[in-house]
Amino acid sequence: MSDSIEMNYYEPETTTWTVNLDGRYMSAVQNYLLADGIPLEGVTRIVSNAAQTLSYCPYPEGNGTCQKTGIVIGKVQSGKTSNFISITALAFDNNYDIVIVFGGTKKPLVKQNRDRIKEYFEATKDVLVLDTTDFKDQLTAQKMHQFNKMNKKVVVVALKSPTQINYIADNIFSDPTLAEKPVLIIDDEGDEASLNTLVKKGKKSSTYKAIENLKARLNRHCFLSITATPQANLLIDTLDVLSPDFGVLVDPGNGYCGLDVYHSDNKYTKKIPDNETSLLDDGIPQSFIEAISMFFVACAIYKNRGMKPGDKLSMLVHPSQLKADHEKVFNKVEGLINDWCQKSENKRDIAYGSLKRILVAAYCEYEKAGVQGLPSFDSLEDDIIQAMNVCGRHKVNGDSVPKGADEIYDYNIYVGGTMLGRGLTLKGLAITYIIRTAKGVSTADTVQQRARWFGYKMKYLDLCRIFAVGKIIREFQEIRDHEEDLWETVRAAKCQGTNFKNMARIFALSDDLKMTRSSVAKTENYTFKFWNKQREFQDVQEYIDSNKAILATVRAEQKDQIKVERFGDGAPFVIVPNMDFDYVKERIFDKFCFAAGEKFNQSVISKLDILLKRKNLQPKVDIIWMRDGTFSEHSIDCGHIPNYSVGRRPKSLEKPPVYLGDDYQFVSEDTMQLQIHEIRDTITNVDSPTLAFYIPKSVIEKLTNLVIQA
Repeated sequence: MSDSIEMNYYEPETTTWTVNLDGRYMSAVQNYLLADGIPLEGVTRIVSNAAQTLSYCPYPEGNGTCQKTGIVIGKVQSGKTSNFISITALAFDNNYDIVIVFGGTKKPLVKQNRDRIKEYFEATKDVLVLDTTDFKDQLTAQKMHQFNKMNKKVVVVALKSPTQINYIADNIFSDPTLAEKPVLIIDDEGDEASLNTLVKKGKKSSTYKAIENLKARLNRHCFLSITATPQANLLIDTLDVLSPDFGVLVDPGNGYCGLDVYHSDNKYTKKIPDNETSLLDDGIPQSFIEAISMFFVACAIYKNRGMKPGDKLSMLVHPSQLKADHEKVFNKVEGLINDWCQKSENKRDIAYGSLKRILVAAYCEYEKAGVQGLPSFDSLEDDIIQAMNVCGRHKVNGDSVPKGADEIYDYNIYVGGTMLGRGLTLKGLAITYIIRTAKGVSTADTVQQRARWFGYKMKYLDLCRIFAVGKIIREFQEIRDHEEDLWETVRAAKCQGTNFKNMARIFALSDDLKMTRSSVAKTENYTFKFWNKQREFQDVQEYIDSNKAILATVRAEQKDQIKVERFGDGAPFVIVPNMDFDYVKERIFDKFCFAAGEKFNQSVISKLDILLKRKNLQPKVDIIWMRDGTFSEHSIDCGHIPNYSVGRRPKSLEKPPVYLGDDYQFVSEDTMQLQIHEIRDTITNVDSPTLAFYIPKSVIEKLTNLVIQA
């Protein structure tokens, strides 16, 4: 082959469109974010993420049916609301008139979303934010047409319930004109309630069925799931209407404190002793006394630093999901604080002595941790006592929510369960006491959503502590590695231009955790195979030519390294030995055009690459052109290639082998192997290069704790 041959390979086309960033709705949101204290670079990043997301949605000026599903993956408590409101603003600036927001499964979350959206668009005066409770009579097709004539944009905020979703579908989008308009549906906490929880039974859960009904009504729309825990969304069947067609990763802004900050070591976590009486039993455990006393000391330290109007500091107590437990623990908190307040009325009284020792011990915990600029205990003492006396205490569950009462107080203690497990933001959360955990194996996404202590905490991070039982602390440490792996898997697929649906759903996860709820998606353990063979025949000539060019380029680049081996009178084997895995990935795998439906593809290699780097493995790869210059002829059945590996020659085990067979002849204990087979379809006479990739046992043994969709 001539060294001067022109090598051209196929680059996948993009399906996005150019988003206008200069509209007045986005300008209003930018001004709100800047006024809220987000630096300019942070605002720019939010706008960029929003534009990227919207560019995957249906082009609003397009014609015909275009129904998409996407997912925006952020971090817990990282500002996802700001991102989806920014997407809404850009949608309005780009000729979308209606945005539907599923604001949560609980009314307080819906109210929180509704109020925040109204705040962001207050300056525009022409964005109507209508929820399905207070403004139900305004949510009709006739009213929507009227709003359009008034040049109003509409955000419909709905509880994620089948009744409210069906109401929107039946009362607004039964109108054929409105059904043709481009619509953006934003599903906040999109892994919760929306997905089909009856899939194993072959049925459809009510909320899922309602969403399916709404999507079917809308000819041009994007259903956009917003979540920090996308495990379930990524593991459902890719044919499901809620399986994402595209995904966008939204990195948090500077100063975000999440898994990496809180759970890389034990600096901010305090293990509740295994042999200690539980907070749910009689009495008050020592660890809880330490936690609540550290909270009051933290309040005094924070005040001493110069709290601004509107600043808050809070404590979360998360004992279980049961309301009876909340009542019991809340009464303990009330009783303890009232007792301490009474004892502190006179610092000279002997009763105060025992309380002071508790408070000094809490102060010493911060002192031992090296808190910078820590005032003396004596100078903080009165403020500690003041914090106890003016602290607001709140139950947060289905029967009891603060309803704004916590805004009255600078310091708040919240006692609750499920209501505090997702979405709800607690301002200034510094101290967390959490003992709620599954009796058996926990699910990673459920545990992660309970991390209300994540967020932008740098102003008081040194005051933050998480008191938790050992199981919870271990789970978060394991989830830290799992989340990093999940993000890298999505990022690698995106960087390669891999179709999101074709991304390999292989995720690293400790055996001590499950990915998600089995009612939504069942998983099983996964192990890389020794031989990973391409089994779907690439018969598109453009792609075949591209693949041949890729391989010819590598062969030309490595011509000085080539070795040739023969076995008897057969065709030669052309070998390029000891190539770096990174080189083979970049020069061959990343560019190779696999056939549609091929399970061995770029995503699998990307996952392998991520794991190799994590394990600090740098394997070598032998590239082998098998029986160079000849074709292996097969009858291709529905695109599927039958077994194309040549076996032992001679087959008789009684005679010395001339050739051990494709699966054995070139295998080594520590070197990977990429075989290139030329396959010819005997029916069409089309020949196409086909890859088989070997991973040695020494590498596979290190690639452990992987799960995939069952």
